[in-house]
Amino acid sequence: MKTVTYERNGRTNTGAQAVRVERLRHLRVLEQGETVVERELTEEEIERLGPLVEEAERQPAPAVVEPVAGGPRGMAVSLAFEDEETPRVRLEAHAGQRARGDGTPYDELLEELDELLTEELHVRAPRHAHAVLPHELRQEE
Repeated sequence: MKTVTYERNGRTNTGAQAVRVERLRHLRVLEQGETVVERELTEEEIERLGPLVEEAERQPAPAVVEPVAGGPRGMAVSLAFEDEETPRVRLEAHAGQRARGDGTPYDELLEELDELLTEELHVRAPRHAHAVLPHELRQEE
């Protein structure tokens, strides 16, 4: 089983974030290339991801993948396997929406890895659900 990396990056609030599943045993979450979370996968995660990763590995690797920029409001998303020259998937997604490849065999894996990355980053630094108004910031200073 190969190592698979799901990466998303964009101009707004994301920088570069990635989740790497190493041989379906180990999980590594990266921000700007630095490891921020490292742990073993749970049995439930292995059961969910195992069949999806195996199916993705069976798909033929593309010879050339057109680069897709994230745009001013979007994100660039990629899915890659170790030791392959180009990513299997590279597409544009909008922040807050799941990455989908218009019916590609990778869609379900993209969704699972995106959800896993989001959950891990949220556990590390929970986002507040309320808006902070400018006058509230001045009061705290």
